Amino acid sequence: MKNLKKSGFLFTALLLVICSTHLQAGSAAGIDTTHRIITEGAVTIEDKGPYYMVTLDYTKESNPRKMGEMYGHCILKAEPEYESMVGYYMFEIATLEGLWGKTVPEHMKAIKPQLPLFYNEELLGLSSVMKGSWTWSNEEIVYCFNLLPDLFRTTQCSAFGCWGDASANGKNIAYRTLDWFGGLFAKDLPLIQSVTRIRYRDRTIYLIGALGHLGCITGINVNTGIMAGILDSDVSGTSYDPQDCRSYNFDLRKALEDCPGTGKLASELTSSSKKYAFSHLLVLADEKQTCILENNISGQGAHPGRALRYDTSQLNPGIKWNHPHIIGAVNCFMLKGQANNFSEGKHKKINVRRWSLMLDKLKTRLVAGKNRLTPADVQSIMCSYYGDEPGSLLLNDGDLYNLQTQQMMLYIPAERSLKAFIKPKKGANPSNPSPFFYNIPLEP
Repeated sequence: MKNLKKSGFLFTALLLVICSTHLQAGSAAGIDTTHRIITEGAVTIEDKGPYYMVTLDYTKESNPRKMGEMYGHCILKAEPEYESMVGYYMFEIATLEGLWGKTVPEHMKAIKPQLPLFYNEELLGLSSVMKGSWTWSNEEIVYCFNLLPDLFRTTQCSAFGCWGDASANGKNIAYRTLDWFGGLFAKDLPLIQSVTRIRYRDRTIYLIGALGHLGCITGINVNTGIMAGILDSDVSGTSYDPQDCRSYNFDLRKALEDCPGTGKLASELTSSSKKYAFSHLLVLADEKQTCILENNISGQGAHPGRALRYDTSQLNPGIKWNHPHIIGAVNCFMLKGQANNFSEGKHKKINVRRWSLMLDKLKTRLVAGKNRLTPADVQSIMCSYYGDEPGSLLLNDGDLYNLQTQQMMLYIPAERSLKAFIKPKKGANPSNPSPFFYNIPLEP
């Protein structure tokens, strides 16, 4: 970023050394199992222990601003220190990114006018019941938190899918890993993770993320069966300019709500009329297959583009994929002609090592006589790491499952079956994540 300064690098290095002490290694001891239920009007928040289950019911309240107000009141009852938690969390990110003063709010104000009106009303309602914290105003707390993917690069995600002849049940098995900064010291983000159900009269969507976040980090439309998730794809040498840019995580929510298929959804996000501040990827899964949308807005590459990558697509030199009906993704473009941010750029080591690990684990499964992958196989591949325990992506360990892994989703669209790993509240990622996968019923 153009605002990143040398002092920011020094401070970041210090914080990363602290972070590398593996304080996150441990168990989920102390998880609150008390299921509190908070209701106000059309909004319900249920404390499930590891996460909050939120319902926004638009069959009971059609006004998005009123819905936002109700949601805000419920959040403050569930987590009275919510604003302090989010404010401190964003302070940490801004410090790591070297964004000082009012830079982040200024960037937010550049993107906010392009938000779809309905979602803007939700956020206005939500912010109206907040007071602000940590030098952030109430509006800055809500909008900056919701626009995190458009303001910061704090993610190193991965994805996988298999279907047809490569799937043991013949159905598409999709997997999405969210590697997301959870906080250095207070570990605030794990405390407010949530599954948010938004119920309309004609459709229902689920957003897996955090309390108060209404954009689509990972989302599922129960009616169409489509799952969509965001992945970063940084291209070195590009500058950050949010002026006139849209929010891609809110555009993704709208497309997920409105589009009957992944093709139409992808066309909405790749429209030349939609300018975004960051290049990115989207993993898209329906009942038939999983694909990766490469949204290269950097202008770099022999033939830069915004297009879908399939299992049979031609790829850039140096990237090989010989597995029909199977697809994988790390934080880079792979389509032929795109910018090479796989083996070049600041994330090259992480991308190359994770891609190699994914291929090695996939080959092991296939060599073992399993020409078809089960859901358990897919989970095992994506929960792999190099050492004796998951390492830190911040130190370039290149693990698929790592200390920054916040959430993972194993989803079978044809069955509307979702198992989600939710990072333990203590901010600890155990060596074996299996006990922390929870069945999430996808109810209409």
